[in-house]
Formats: sequence, C-alpha cells, structure tokens
Amino acid sequence: MARSLSIYLRLFVGIFVLSCWSAQTIRGQSSYSRQATISETGGKTRLVANDSRPLAQALDALQQKYGWRVNYEDPQYTSALDLIDAKGMREKSSYPNGQHRVPNGGAFVAELGAASTANALPDEKETLQRLIDSYNRSSNPGRFELREERTEQFFDVVGTSAHDNQGRMSKQQALLDLPITIDSQERTFSDTVDSVCQKLTEKGHITITFGVHPLGLDRVLVTVGGKDLTGRSFLSRIMASTNRKLCWRLLFDPDSNSYFLNLQLVKIQ
Repeated sequence: MARSLSIYLRLFVGIFVLSCWSAQTIRGQSSYSRQATISETGGKTRLVANDSRPLAQALDALQQKYGWRVNYEDPQYTSALDLIDAKGMREKSSYPNGQHRVPNGGAFVAELGAASTANALPDEKETLQRLIDSYNRSSNPGRFELREERTEQFFDVVGTSAHDNQGRMSKQQALLDLPITIDSQERTFSDTVDSVCQKLTEKGHITITFGVHPLGLDRVLVTVGGKDLTGRSFLSRIMASTNRKLCWRLLFDPDSNSYFLNLQLVKIQ
C-alpha cells in the first residue's frame, strides 16, 4: 500500500510540474506556444519556440523530428530577473494566494543550418551547439552548455548559470555532476532512480524528487551500483539497462526551491 501511494504521489507531482511547464500561459500580450516549430527552406533550418523554458521546448521539437536523445537540466532560478508570475494558468488557483512562479522565458528563434545532402539528417552535435549558442545570446533566462556522452551516444544540455540575488549572472554547480555512492544490488527501476535522487539531495542540499516516467518501468528490475560516480553516470546506466530510448528533464520549481526529475521516451512524430 505504501509503495502504491508513493507511485501515485510521484505521478501527481511530476504531471503537475509538466502541466505547469506546458500550459499556455499569458506573458504580456501573447501566449506561449504549445510546441516549437521547425521549418526547412532554402537550405536553412529555422526553429521557433515560445515557452517559459524555450530551450527545453526546442529540444523536444528536435527529438520528435530527428529521434535524437538529449537530456535537459534547469539551473536554479532564484532571482526575480529570471522568474515571472504564471498568469492565466489553471493550476495557479492551487497555490496559496493564487501565486505561482515559472522561469521568465519567451520567444526564441534559432537558425540551425541544414543537412549536407538532401534527405540526410543534420549533424546532431553541430545543430545542438548552434542552438545553445543562439540561446545563450538571447535574453531568455539561464545559460547552458552542451555535454557529449560518447559511450551511450547522447547529449546533455546542462544549465550552468542564472542570475543571483544581486542581479549578476552567476555560475552554478550542476547537481548531476555531484559524485555519489550506491550499493550494487537488484532493485526496481523506480527504487534505483529514487536512490540516486536521495543521494543527490543529501550531497547537494537541495531536494530532487523523481517525477513521471513511462508506464511499465516500475516493474523492471535493474542492478546498478558504484562508488563516487556522478549522478548523471548513474542515471545513464539505469536508463541503458531498460533497453528503452529514454531521456531526462530535470526541472527546477522556484516555489518549493527544489527539482523534479522526469523521464520520457524519445519518439519520432
């Protein structure tokens, strides 16, 4: 019974954070887009996003179009310069005094180049680097860097900076870079990811809660362990053991000053 309640609670909080992220929210005079668009004309590729997290929305669009496996991690958004009240959100009424804050993102356009030959996919690393460079030149919140995991053949887009309370762009510790130790034993997929979140919470002194993930993984058994490995190394090994094409979204919630770790399948539309 306790296990079932834990699963339902995880699903609730994870879905709630995702709904806050994807809801069409009023920002000034315009609404956020439901998804980013990618257009290819004249040998050039243009990506247009408009969201509280436009870089994450852009990555979702690239994954859906090309099947790329790219993880995403928010920095910690704590400054008023990086946050906005979530006006117009249905979920807002669930908060005390109707207040809820989200990252102060908005419109974002990136020119990404094109594939070298017709019907070929664009170069993944080059495209992602162009996207991040373009984002880091924009006025949207946070600054990011691209990491390549060559063994498992995927990329991480890691939030490395955000405004501090003095209004300066300040470097931050990426929580998934922290070294942790987990005993090697057979556990369910969910219990193993929970262990990683708990160890990172203890090490980084900021709560990480395991949120939503594809159905069926709760019944999958995995054996993962190691000493002084980074959180992202553990997550990569856990996901690889499922034989599914998964990626993560580590999303910061400024109201609770905590993170939610959501996992999703990479699908091509």
